[in-house]
Amino acid sequence: MGKVHSPSVSVAELGERELLRRLERFAPPGQLADDAALLPSTLGSRHGVISTDVLVEGRHFSQTTTPPESVGWRAVMANVSDLAAMGADQVVGVTVGLGCPGSLPWSWLESVYQGMVRALDCHGGCLLGGDCVESPVVTLAMTAIGTVDQGGVIRRRGSRVGDWLVCSGPHGLSSYGLSLLLHGEVNSTPGSLQAQAVAAHCYPQARLDVLPRLRASQPPETPWRVAGTDSSDGLAQALHLLCGEQGLGAHVHRLPLPAAFMGLPDAERHCLWGGEDFELVLALEPCWARTLLEREPGFHHVGVVTASRHLLLKDTRTGKLGPLPPGKPFDHYGPTVSKAGKNAQPEGTAN
Repeated sequence: MGKVHSPSVSVAELGERELLRRLERFAPPGQLADDAALLPSTLGSRHGVISTDVLVEGRHFSQTTTPPESVGWRAVMANVSDLAAMGADQVVGVTVGLGCPGSLPWSWLESVYQGMVRALDCHGGCLLGGDCVESPVVTLAMTAIGTVDQGGVIRRRGSRVGDWLVCSGPHGLSSYGLSLLLHGEVNSTPGSLQAQAVAAHCYPQARLDVLPRLRASQPPETPWRVAGTDSSDGLAQALHLLCGEQGLGAHVHRLPLPAAFMGLPDAERHCLWGGEDFELVLALEPCWARTLLEREPGFHHVGVVTASRHLLLKDTRTGKLGPLPPGKPFDHYGPTVSKAGKNAQPEGTAN
């Protein structure tokens, strides 16, 4: 009697993190462990750095809630954010693999590419090329190329017990903006917060400016040791990548909530799990972090790296540490949702 093979587990059953873990065996060790990939240095003291993200209509954006120019802008900024998370300070440009139905109006697509060019103009890059193919839904497979000084590379690995956890800005506005676009929750929302949140979602800003700020605050005689990632999949996921996946933990003393979030229901959920804020989350030696925070009032001291594997949040009322409020990072192979992104949690990293 022939051998009976059990059905293979599906990609959806694996989930994104397990899928990436299994795919790692096809690449050199550690190659898939960061926000982007470093290329062998052929530029003297600089490395090339390359990132790829795929945006799919119906999963990462919707034409009913996302203007076409915003689709192009967000696609570029998602990739530039991954470059910034590696310490890049220059964007060379992007290539775009476009899939779309033949019935798609040219005017809509033209606006998408205008959004790409506007976003690239912010960082000095340009459209380098790409490919086009007919597809049932709009798909943008974008690859961004930049450069980083080999003495200023940022990796996810490298956090140490006692490091301060610092982020480059507040979290949660983009997620809240998506919630407003999806559900029209405007009656009880101040107009200024509505505008901030929708702009944060539709036109996020990648933090390519963080590297020079890090260099300017680096104390003398302090070696370059910066662990970091971007928060495209949410602050909680960024902390897990910097701490949990390295066998460490974190005590989160203060969430980087936007000032306008005071009294907002679900503020903690938007901050921790919302995603697509495109801020950088860093682990630094305390003296370096202290100097950075003194020089840069827009940065936030989130907490400290610990030897425990647990991510714990300080209760502002009792002062006690407890588990993070429940939530789940976006999974690219989870259930499809009828919105512009991830179940109120927008597009995340490709790596």
